[in-house]
Amino acid sequence: MVISRARPTDSGLWTCGPHSAPVHLIVLEPPKAPYLMIDKRRLDPGNLFVPVKENSALSVECLVEGGAPAPGLHWLLVPPAGSTAPGLALQTTPAPPRGSVSSAIATIPSVRRAYHNSTVACIVTHPTLPAPLNASLLLDVQFTPSFAISRVPGFGFPLREGIPVSLKCDVDSNPPSTPVWQKDDGVPPVEQSGDGFLNFTSIKREHSGWYKCTTRHLLSTYSSIGYFLNVRYGEEADLDPGGSTEAAMEVSVGGAVQLDCGGGGARGCWGRVSPSGDVSPLGPGTPLAIHSVLYQQAGHYRCYAPEADRLNAWRTHNVHLRVTGVPMVVAHNTSVTVSSGEDVTITAEYCCNPGATRILWLLPTATVIAPGTSLRSFKANNITDGNWTDCYKASLSFRNAGREHIGDYSLLVWSGRGIGQATITVNVTGAEMTSRGSAIQISIWLICTLLLFS
Repeated sequence: MVISRARPTDSGLWTCGPHSAPVHLIVLEPPKAPYLMIDKRRLDPGNLFVPVKENSALSVECLVEGGAPAPGLHWLLVPPAGSTAPGLALQTTPAPPRGSVSSAIATIPSVRRAYHNSTVACIVTHPTLPAPLNASLLLDVQFTPSFAISRVPGFGFPLREGIPVSLKCDVDSNPPSTPVWQKDDGVPPVEQSGDGFLNFTSIKREHSGWYKCTTRHLLSTYSSIGYFLNVRYGEEADLDPGGSTEAAMEVSVGGAVQLDCGGGGARGCWGRVSPSGDVSPLGPGTPLAIHSVLYQQAGHYRCYAPEADRLNAWRTHNVHLRVTGVPMVVAHNTSVTVSSGEDVTITAEYCCNPGATRILWLLPTATVIAPGTSLRSFKANNITDGNWTDCYKASLSFRNAGREHIGDYSLLVWSGRGIGQATITVNVTGAEMTSRGSAIQISIWLICTLLLFS
């Protein structure tokens, strides 16, 4: 049998008589050009850039119509030229068949800023194709600003009145944003250049104060750590330059800070100074980078760095790190189970700077009790000092635990920066459960009322 012009409809099993072995005929058919879809929307092939937010997940589907046999689909994630970013990987899964359409899905579980300008490509292979087909996109990763503050002369060098000083702010963000300097939350005393420099041709004593860099990015305002610029004058300016130098920095909780040691090298040794004056070593190297800053990391840091022009002399650099932001409240135990009739004390620790303006325990009955007061069988104990700077402990006690004590207890802490909360669930064994359950629904009305009377 001769098929003069084979067509896709001729594909299938062919036999010659009832006893002959079947022949599987495949008529090759080239696939069409692939295309990409995100959230079930087909991408415009003329617009390669796809905006995606940092740390979000991204799934891209590649679809190819036609092709016999079914084409092969492969994914590639190619970093931008010259990039050494690690961890560029794709999770690929085959999509369910859609008739004559072949598809495959690639997923990036968490898009990082290092992926910016990376190429995501779908490669299509088939026996009829002299060269593979492809469809690709470029990742336009949008990330919030991070700040890098530098100074000339470098950090650790004492600033004497009359010398020239420059502060430099670099902002890394996408889309790009412009740095704006502030002094004590106001306008700086000298004009800022367009590239983030704040230049003092002759530094003066009145220029001392807290400086920080801000930027407006995607309808939000972001701020760097605060840096205290200390200008020495008079007798203070004549101190031995080989002695101790001090700096003060302020950072918001959850932010990142980098402490420079000075000395022009990586041989410095960092330590943290306890209130008693003991120094706990943090390891060699400079600068010291602290990511996701907590209130517990506020305090006094000290670095011993070799002086470049004195081989046998070491300069001590002291940095006072101040952490500010919304209150953070942490329960020592989020769930407590006690026996009926037992005395119970639950404890939570909170940290905040500026200090708390109001502290309340919210009981399962939706009533509140302030520290230092009692209500029926409940006693809210006085606030005590915590183990760290700006941290405190709050505890709530009740005697003879029963079914009326079952439920969720929340510690609410207000400050000028916001509200923090932690919840502790109390279960009492041997006590009959009530119909109200243990879950507390904190209504907007209740919070607004508490704020109104705070």
